[in-house]
Amino acid sequence: MMVHGGVVDAVRFAPVMPVPDDGDGGFFDPGMPGPDMGAAGDAFGAVFGLVVVVILGVAVFGFVVAIRKHRILKDAGVDPFTVDAAIAAKVLRSNALSPAAPTPEPRPAPTIEMRLAELDDLRSRGVISEEEHRDARAAVLRG
Repeated sequence: MMVHGGVVDAVRFAPVMPVPDDGDGGFFDPGMPGPDMGAAGDAFGAVFGLVVVVILGVAVFGFVVAIRKHRILKDAGVDPFTVDAAIAAKVLRSNALSPAAPTPEPRPAPTIEMRLAELDDLRSRGVISEEEHRDARAAVLRG
């Protein structure tokens, strides 16, 4: 049994407003690139595809480099996951970062008077003989 009148009939028999057909079935917003954008839509698709390919290429390259580094470190007997800590520990244990020891100041060259006084002292203590003293004194005076 069907009831005529009321809200159901009002909706059923209401005039329908025509909707413009852009050929895309109303899916795309007029500002979005889509099938109706022609060359602009094709260029967007090409650029988007190129960006995706570049990102995938960089990811694959990074993955290959990481695998090669891992293999090299394993072959060298180093744990690849802690290599930075191992290097830091080795550097800290070495003297590479310690300050340089101060170099002693060079002693001034002894003067002729100092050398003659030393020879006299050696002779007086009996370390050298009178003849050695005379020869050494002559050598110092000759220069």
